[in-house]
Amino acid sequence: MLKKFKQLFSNKTTKFDFEEQTVSSEDRKFTLRKATPKDAIQFMKIQETIYPIPVPWPIDIVQMEIDNKNALYLSLVEKDRVVAFIGVSLGDKKEAHITNLAVDADYQNIGIGHLLLNQAFSYCRKREYQKMSLEVDVTNESALALYDAFGFKVRTVHKKYYFRNHHDAWEMMVDL
Repeated sequence: MLKKFKQLFSNKTTKFDFEEQTVSSEDRKFTLRKATPKDAIQFMKIQETIYPIPVPWPIDIVQMEIDNKNALYLSLVEKDRVVAFIGVSLGDKKEAHITNLAVDADYQNIGIGHLLLNQAFSYCRKREYQKMSLEVDVTNESALALYDAFGFKVRTVHKKYYFRNHHDAWEMMVDL
């Protein structure tokens, strides 16, 4: 069973391509590209700027997710520095699932969360996904405001979902 699990997550075949592009937010230019294994360390640094220790995703899980053939991870880069990222699980053809969205503390409140969600929505719509879901800490007011702006609605509550603080999570969903 363990061997089968490792094979599922170790297959590095590119299933979901993404063409690198230049994007902007508040007159700042960024490169949006598919994440690479080298980005894992920078993803960890971003998490450390926005979450208390221990961060929600340890480096081995981050690396596994970047390599996951059923997911797409995008890195937003400014001058060779990853400043934000988003991960979307695409294993279910009907419903895409945002696994992680993080913006470095120094880059928050300039529209980057909107930019990344717009990219994820566009990518999934082109591939005919019908819905998008995610989980969010019920105390994360800035994330809740962002998801509300995109029309996400609470589907269910997961009690004590987060191991580090035992906060509840709202599972949210939106039609694409």
